[in-house]
Amino acid sequence: MTRGLLAAVLFLPACLAAPAAAEVEHEDMYVETEDGLSVFVRRVVDDRAAEDLGPFLLVNGGRPGVLASWDVDVPGPSVAALLAEAGHTVYLLDARGFGRSDFTPEMADGAEDGAIAVRSHEVIRDIAAAVREIRRRHANDDYLAALGWATGSQWLGHYASLYPDAFSHLVYYQGAYGGRPGGWPFQDIATEDDAALLDRARFPAFRCSTAGQVVGRLAAEIDDEAFLERYAELAMEGDERSTEREPPCFRFPSGPLADTLMLVNGRPLFDAGAIESHVLILRSENDFWSRPEDVATLQDHLDRAASVRVVELDGASHYVHLLPQERGAFLEAVLEFTAARTGR
Repeated sequence: MTRGLLAAVLFLPACLAAPAAAEVEHEDMYVETEDGLSVFVRRVVDDRAAEDLGPFLLVNGGRPGVLASWDVDVPGPSVAALLAEAGHTVYLLDARGFGRSDFTPEMADGAEDGAIAVRSHEVIRDIAAAVREIRRRHANDDYLAALGWATGSQWLGHYASLYPDAFSHLVYYQGAYGGRPGGWPFQDIATEDDAALLDRARFPAFRCSTAGQVVGRLAAEIDDEAFLERYAELAMEGDERSTEREPPCFRFPSGPLADTLMLVNGRPLFDAGAIESHVLILRSENDFWSRPEDVATLQDHLDRAASVRVVELDGASHYVHLLPQERGAFLEAVLEFTAARTGR
């Protein structure tokens, strides 16, 4: 990618080029997983892009679905749209139990005391279904980049450890991984007897989030009511029964909390030593989900990766990719990594 094109893409959040955003094409679809669930995928492409940088899979984080995670289009273009404008064909995946994808039986009303909903080993089936569809559409391209937000990166890492040749480029963004136990801000969610086990007395199989709760910490970082309303709207819209509750709220699974609690307390979910793709470990200096220990341990374990790059975003928060005036360094790091199309 030329530096001129990269500069133009990174300038868009500041100039808020509305006509350009309106030109981006969206195609919504559903793909079926091997265990019979229907998961939502959105394709985002910009025919005006000067280069073809190949397919790029984006996955949601642990509470809102993928549209709130990566495709908030107010006040300017979303991250997905900017990646498409740079030349990627972007695919956004809602993991099961999130956004517009099927909810699992563990998330049925009244099932709160049952098995924890949506564990990492289940989500890799959703990623597999999306990858199959992407490969079908890009049969002659061996390139495929992938990026998840926090838990989304943990899922992608788990998948890549089982299917080492699936991704050419993996961005591990704000994700936990492992290392010495401790130092995780949310450790109080564990039981008194076992630091790696979720306290089921306080955390049911799934939970319900209001618009105010999902905005939460983000509202302290961005003073834009239109953005916050759109973010909350996209987070809420996947649960068709959200408006039937008082107050209105959307369901989201507790699996990401339970899995991450294990990761940060010495119980790994996967071995990154099996991953063979190029890997960018990308973390905000002030992230509250991942720890510096996760970065160091992951970097140490990636001994079979085609290449490993670590970038820390100075002064940035967990939400930096969502903040139009602050996400320039995030976009620059991602595009410099994925646009290189480095040979394997």
